[in-house]
Amino acid sequence: MQILKQGNNTARRGAALIYAMLIAFSASALVSVLMTVSISSTRTATTKRNSTQARYLAEAGIEMAKRDVVDALANWGQVPVAGAVAVGGETANYTVAPTGFQSIVSNGGIQTIVTGYELQATAQAQGHSVTAHRLMNAEATPIFQFAVFYTDDLEINPGANMTLGGRVHSNSNMFLNSGNTLTMNTNYVRAVGGIYRHRKDDPSKSQGTVKVRQYVEDPYDLSEPLAYHTMESKSQLSSQGIPSTSGYDSDFTAGWDANGDGDFNDPGDLMPWGPGALAYWSEPGGYSGAPGNTIKSAAHGVGLASVPTIGSIQMFEPASTGGTHYWDAGVEEYLPAAAGMGTHSKGFFHSEADLSIITYVDNTWKAFDSSGTDISASLIGVIGKGKLFDARQANGSSVKIRVAKLDIAALNASGLFPSNGLIYAAHYGASDGIRAKGLQLQNGSELSAPLTIVSENSIYVQGDYNTVNKKGAAVIGDAVNLLSNDWTNGGKSKGSGLPLATETTFNLAIITGNQITNGSAYNGGLENLPRFHEKWTGVKCNITGSFVNTWESQYATGAWKYGSDRYKAPIRNWSYDTAFNNVANLPPFTPLAVTGKDVAVW
Repeated sequence: MQILKQGNNTARRGAALIYAMLIAFSASALVSVLMTVSISSTRTATTKRNSTQARYLAEAGIEMAKRDVVDALANWGQVPVAGAVAVGGETANYTVAPTGFQSIVSNGGIQTIVTGYELQATAQAQGHSVTAHRLMNAEATPIFQFAVFYTDDLEINPGANMTLGGRVHSNSNMFLNSGNTLTMNTNYVRAVGGIYRHRKDDPSKSQGTVKVRQYVEDPYDLSEPLAYHTMESKSQLSSQGIPSTSGYDSDFTAGWDANGDGDFNDPGDLMPWGPGALAYWSEPGGYSGAPGNTIKSAAHGVGLASVPTIGSIQMFEPASTGGTHYWDAGVEEYLPAAAGMGTHSKGFFHSEADLSIITYVDNTWKAFDSSGTDISASLIGVIGKGKLFDARQANGSSVKIRVAKLDIAALNASGLFPSNGLIYAAHYGASDGIRAKGLQLQNGSELSAPLTIVSENSIYVQGDYNTVNKKGAAVIGDAVNLLSNDWTNGGKSKGSGLPLATETTFNLAIITGNQITNGSAYNGGLENLPRFHEKWTGVKCNITGSFVNTWESQYATGAWKYGSDRYKAPIRNWSYDTAFNNVANLPPFTPLAVTGKDVAVW
């Protein structure tokens, strides 16, 4: 029996050993399977990650191609056929090909040239290659078909009532405020950033009344209904029992559900900014035209519009290859370079001008035609030189700045009025402060033909301009200053007080530099974009044209300041020139604002 018992124990021990071996084998097999699955999952995750990385990189290539297309078109350049973008040490190569599609689209009196392109970008990440495709339309609109166009923050803070007609666009944020009532009679208010119902320099100030027109297809058609919806200030909402940061604007993201029922459909409710802006500034009730929305911001996907860079107005700008000129420090000017050896080339407007007026460091001037021929002798009595007191630039000093003077009436009679309608002017030795320098336009009430005048320095337009047999006219400069009919060159100096302005009319489009509002240091806003130097109190300044700010002033850097020896504001009788809705009436060499719209992605 004992032998039998031992045998049973031995059998049990054998079985236990077999079970242990089976369990160990099973566990080993399970570990092996788990390791295989884990390795496979890791490989799958890695593959997916690399593939995703390649996809994102290819999409970055597409976005860069899109940006390069619109930038080239905005700056009169050749659209690239290929390029590359590097991200995180990896590169995406892209190609651009025109699709052959081109059309001119008219919307509310505005003409836009639409051109189609096919973009393709290929990227690799750890051996994984992805190709992205996109069809896009480049939409190019003449910039003077905007009433107001800013590339930086647009601030509108008029003290008196102000009405804006025409398109209003900011490539950044928009700050709307008013001492009284700001009325925007347009179907297009756009900001790539946010739209805010307060001052930028003092966000605590959400003042006045801002009324924006509800959408109609053609706001210039007097038969279209005229209906406005108010963009309430903080106090206007508060009076309704609605709390807000700064009124109804891009910060009003939560909406107001008055009865707490979970929707915004009841009396007293106020929709959040995103859907609300679309609803409140859509077409008025009963409108039979096509639907649309007047106000859009970042919440609605507004995209950047590319415009010319400041290099376009410079006398010379750096050239990466094949520059035509080089800087000679001895004579302090740019001289022609041997073929392919130059470091600089003429800026766009300088290179295209049919008449160029260049002032040198010794204060002498020369005039050149489009071929570079010196025609100075023929323009004596048309071009001169002088000084004027610009208190903003003097900043407390008594020094007057040097200007070249151009007598437009004499130019009309000279036989040398530019055949292509473009004049360029610049000064060597210009700097900031009292060395800003400028071009003073006189006797410009009538132009022989459409005319655009460009300078990398300040432009001072003196007296009625383009008021007789009005033509398409523009001034483009580092700063644009408006002087009344009563301005006299010796009429203002340090301590002399402000000369009294008289009513003056300017029919012209303006592209000018400005300063950036920094903290509480206000740049003057749209209402002070053209600069003044007289006492305009109670006097009308009439401007019909377009107001564009696409760069910071490089020379006219004096800070904005009201009163004192600077200026007193006019009655601003300003309006968009609806004649610009017809491209035939635009000033010569009107720049384009170009956006890219996606059509298809695969």
